[in-house]
Amino acid sequence: MKLVVDGFGKSISKRDNQIVIKENGKEKDFFLAKNLSQILIIGKGSITFDAMKLLAEENVDCLSINWKGDVDYRLSPAEIKNANIKKEQYYSLNDKRSGHLAKSFIKAKIENQKATLGTLAKSREDDYLKSQRDKISIFSSKIDSVANLPSENIKNTIFGIEGQASIEYWEGIKHVLNGELGFTSRSGRHAKDPVNSMLNYGYAILQGEVWKALHLAGLDPYCGFLHSDRYGRTSLVFDLMEEFRQQIVDKSVLSLLNKNQIKKTDFEFKDGSILILEKAKHLLISNVLKKLSSEILFNEKNTKYSSIINHQAKLIAKFLENKKTYTGFYLRW
Repeated sequence: MKLVVDGFGKSISKRDNQIVIKENGKEKDFFLAKNLSQILIIGKGSITFDAMKLLAEENVDCLSINWKGDVDYRLSPAEIKNANIKKEQYYSLNDKRSGHLAKSFIKAKIENQKATLGTLAKSREDDYLKSQRDKISIFSSKIDSVANLPSENIKNTIFGIEGQASIEYWEGIKHVLNGELGFTSRSGRHAKDPVNSMLNYGYAILQGEVWKALHLAGLDPYCGFLHSDRYGRTSLVFDLMEEFRQQIVDKSVLSLLNKNQIKKTDFEFKDGSILILEKAKHLLISNVLKKLSSEILFNEKNTKYSSIINHQAKLIAKFLENKKTYTGFYLRW
C-alpha cells in the first residue's frame, strides 16, 4: 500500500517492525513496514534514522511533493548491485538500441493519446474528438518511419513528431473541459490554470512510481534515451513516464473535472502560480493512487498499473542486455 503523510507537525518513526505516524507528538496511526510500497510526503515534518533504515530494508521509498506539484526529493533503498545493466545502458547510447527505446516511448505515448481521445469520442458520440483521434494516427505512423539510429541522431525528429501530436491531443482535451477553467494548452511546470496544476501534481506522483521501478530494475534514472541529460534531471524517468501519462493521470484529472468533483473554486493563486486547496488535492491524490492500483488486462492477465510500470522498467533492462525485445505500453480504445 501507499501511505500519504500530509499536513504539518507530522513525524515518521519506527517501533519494532512498524512505521508509526505521529502528529505534534501524538500517535495517529501505524503500519507494518512490509505492507508499504511507498510513502508520499505532502506536508512538513520529520523522519527518524531508524525509520529510514527499516523502510530501506523493506524496499520502501519516500517521495516528497511540494505544493506546486514538483518532486522535492526521494529517499530510496540501496542501489541494485548489477553493474552490467548500467554498462549496457551507457553503451547503448552509441548504437540503435537507444534509438529503438526513444521511438518506443513516444510511439506508446501517441497511441495512448489516440486511445484517450477515442474513448472520449465514443462515450460522447463526438465527431470532433474522432477527427482529433484520426489526426494523431498519422503521427504514430511517422514515428515508425524514423530511421533506426542512436537516439542522439533522431531525438529531435522524434520530439518534432511528438510535439505535433500533442498539439492535436490537447486541442481534443480542451474541447471536453469547462471553459471557465482557463485551459488553453499544456503549459508544463509553473501552471497558471487549474487543469495544468492538477496534471503537474498527478505527474509528480507518477514520476515517483516510475523512478522506483527503474531503481529496482537496476537502471540509472539519470541516463535517458530521449530527454536530454541535464545535471540533476532524471531523464530516464521522464522517458518511461511518456507511456503512462494519459492512462493514469490525464484520465484521472478529466474524470474529476467532468464529474464536477473538483471545481475552479478549489484553487487559489500563490507566488504567481496556482495552488490546489487541501480537499481537492487529497481527492486528486486518492484518484491517481486508485488508478495505479486498478487492474487491466495485460499480457493475458489482470494486472495493476503499478505492476505494468515495474514490468516495463525490467523490460528495458532485459532489452539492453539483448535478452528480450522492447515494446512500449499502450491501450487500444
